Amino acid sequence: MALQVRKINKAKWLRADIVNGAEIPADAITNCLRTQQNNLSVWKIKSEDEIESAVLAIISGQPRLETIDIALLSPEYLEQNGVKFMATEGKTAVKMPKDIHFDMVELTYEKLGVIAYHIVEKFKEKKVFRYTRKKLKDILNNAINEKRLDINKLSEDIKSILCING
Repeated sequence: MALQVRKINKAKWLRADIVNGAEIPADAITNCLRTQQNNLSVWKIKSEDEIESAVLAIISGQPRLETIDIALLSPEYLEQNGVKFMATEGKTAVKMPKDIHFDMVELTYEKLGVIAYHIVEKFKEKKVFRYTRKKLKDILNNAINEKRLDINKLSEDIKSILCING
């Protein structure tokens, strides 16, 4: 079963006891579900075994290397609840197939609510994962060693952390 990986900020969601029914904090929605042209970016994986591939795709396109949290979303659930997906080119330094990045498109207030409640369900199911800066550095170094990453597309900050010149 395919999954979609979305970067979130765990701390924004857990300011309230959402797992036990508290309302979702507005900061969780405005920070983690901030749209651009009514779209949200996600990375497709075939199974949980591929999480690190999606994490690599996400972090290699970031300006800085910081601890991140990711939620594993069900595209089937989201589609059944009106969320549409479109394959798009993701911002990443990873050499990967084009059909790995998607945008959730034509989002509305109601559809953001569907996504937000789905993320709450993922917290309940323990399908939200944290990747520390050290772990991210290991993932990046492994990808460089395996030649899966275009180091020229990495930000200067990430290059300096990995001790890459230029």
